[in-house]
Amino acid sequence: MPLKSANIPPDSASMLHRSGCILFAQWEELLRIRRLTIKSCNLNDIHDLRVASRRLRAVLDLFEPIASTEQTSEINKTIRNLTRKLGDLRNTDEAIIFFQTHLDIYSHPENRLAIKLGKRRTRQINQISIELKTFDHHRIDKHIREMVALMNCNPANYSNRFSLLAYFSDASIRMFFPIQHALAASNRPECHETRHELRIAIKKWRYFFEIVSQVIERDYITVLEKLKEYQSVLGSMNDIIEFEALVRKMKLPKSEQNATTAALNAENLALMTRFDKLVKKKPLTYTFLI
Repeated sequence: MPLKSANIPPDSASMLHRSGCILFAQWEELLRIRRLTIKSCNLNDIHDLRVASRRLRAVLDLFEPIASTEQTSEINKTIRNLTRKLGDLRNTDEAIIFFQTHLDIYSHPENRLAIKLGKRRTRQINQISIELKTFDHHRIDKHIREMVALMNCNPANYSNRFSLLAYFSDASIRMFFPIQHALAASNRPECHETRHELRIAIKKWRYFFEIVSQVIERDYITVLEKLKEYQSVLGSMNDIIEFEALVRKMKLPKSEQNATTAALNAENLALMTRFDKLVKKKPLTYTFLI
């Protein structure tokens, strides 16, 4: 479908219809990947399902003021719990890949880190398998359909009391505030928590653009590419923090502990340098044209 020119405002009824279609399509995508993950539990499907759950939550959060029902917050909580459990397994998988790549001793048969990570992944896969099989998708499906129906019911009423374009503009500004706040101190090496907050804020803003671009049929590829770059490097930096926490919980031999610490510190330093260059070369500024 061709993108509309800047001087033609989208029709409210059409925007509401597209919003409902986006919500339902994202729910259907989560169900599709859930079925694949139950069969495979491989890294790619786990990652895709986690992303799908986060995207669905982003859609639900954005459209809640438009078509909220009594169960919206409960449904969001259920999906957030799924995201968290998938995230724990994803962190284990990413840690295994990282240490396989950065530690020569990881391949040794008696390496304690490899053994413990392997056992951890087995436990998590069993937990996730149970979680996915008992996931109450019938209840959520009913709720999603109710929200979609609300979006398609008397759209003229929305246009009289609720400007979608004004709402999207306000939401975008509110999402940029935490980014602006965190950016100021994000380049300080010790400010891990600030970069964590920045990563989350950028992720939410990116999902916003991806959703709204479909609703108002506008191309935000330039800002999305920049946000993906930031999210990538900040995500890798957050992974290092997660790996450090994971290793601290394990009672490793001194030699393994020293080797893992050295590898993590070296990677963190490289990522910090990469992040500094990105901030200087492609600074993040506010943009949202409708």
